[in-house]
Amino acid sequence: MSTPHEPAGHNRLRGPVRAVRRVLAPAALELEGEAARLLAENAALQAAVEDLRERLRGAEERLERADELSGEVAELRDGLHEARRLNLRVAELTDLVTELVLPLHDRDIHPEALQRLRPEPL
Repeated sequence: MSTPHEPAGHNRLRGPVRAVRRVLAPAALELEGEAARLLAENAALQAAVEDLRERLRGAEERLERADELSGEVAELRDGLHEARRLNLRVAELTDLVTELVLPLHDRDIHPEALQRLRPEPL
C-alpha cells in the first residue's frame, strides 16, 4: 500500500530496483547508510576533541598557578624559618635580660636612672 506522498507504483518498483542496484553496485548499498553515520560520528568526535582541548587549557592554567604557588610557598617557608630564628633570638635575649635585671632589682637603684629608660622597646 502506498502512502499519500509516494506514487502508486513506487512500492512495486522498489524491489526490482534494489536487485538491479545490488548487481550493478553492491558497495553502494552497503555504504548508503554509512555516510550519515560517519558524519554524525565525526561531529561527535569533533565535539569530544573540543571538550578535551578546553579541559587541557584549564589543566595548563592550573599547572601555571600551581607553579606560582610553589614559588610563594618556598618564600613563605623561608620567611617562617627566619621568623622562628628571630623568635629564638628574642627568647635568648629575654632570658639574658631577665637574668641580669632581676638580681639588680634587689639592689639599691636610683629611681632617676630607671626613669631615663624608655617604657617601650623600639
